[in-house]
Amino acid sequence: MDCAEAREHLHDLNRGLADGSAEAVRVHMGACEACAEALRVDAEVRALLRAEIQRYSAPPALRARIQALLGEAATAKPAPAHPTGWRPWLLGHRRGVGGLAGAMAAILLVWAVALWLASDPVARLADRAVAEHMEYVKETMTWPAADPPALVRELKDRVGFSFGAIFPGDSEEHLVTGRVSDLSGKRAAAFIYRDSTGRYTTLFLMPEAGIVIPSEDRMPIETFRPYHRVVAARQLFLWTQGNLACLLVSDLNQAESAAMFLKIRKMT
Repeated sequence: MDCAEAREHLHDLNRGLADGSAEAVRVHMGACEACAEALRVDAEVRALLRAEIQRYSAPPALRARIQALLGEAATAKPAPAHPTGWRPWLLGHRRGVGGLAGAMAAILLVWAVALWLASDPVARLADRAVAEHMEYVKETMTWPAADPPALVRELKDRVGFSFGAIFPGDSEEHLVTGRVSDLSGKRAAAFIYRDSTGRYTTLFLMPEAGIVIPSEDRMPIETFRPYHRVVAARQLFLWTQGNLACLLVSDLNQAESAAMFLKIRKMT
């Protein structure tokens, strides 16, 4: 077995390859350092994905519909020996039927995603905020701290809505910069903070109109109860303050993020 053939089986081997090629792949890995390293990296990536990717339960309506479809398929009567009517046409147009089945599967997938988003109203906002936060981290990794008053004045002029005082940073957290963001169609002011260990926190401020914050999954932090979730290993808090919706995304752990929330909540 050569390297090209062995690497075709990397993913299967890490999933517990059961066919006769497994032993041949293992023998090759024992003699080839490059392929053995590729196998190790593949295993680490799989482990990282399992640990980092957040999993969601299917909405009850979707689960019920899928179970009903499976039940219908299991109890469907076999075709008669000599089909009549539309069945012969289907048998003679299998390629078209296959295309129709693919189209139906695509429709079902879109419907499932729509149901999921409807059952989780902040999912799209949260995912977009985490993605932007990660972009800000890459962009500002070597930037010095900003001048907080000047930064606030600049963003107030650019976002088109008013907001009050902003946490300017302290000895532990430094305000690095600010950005005008567009979270799922909502114009937002984004403030990026960095602590002494190089971990980042982004605060998004936007008009709260149209943002529905779930009543469940609230975290008590002193007298406050912001909505809390973990997305891609980042802590996320969402709350309203006056006519603003405030969204915090942080690389800090849960306790540290709660402390950062307090600093921002009491200042904003």
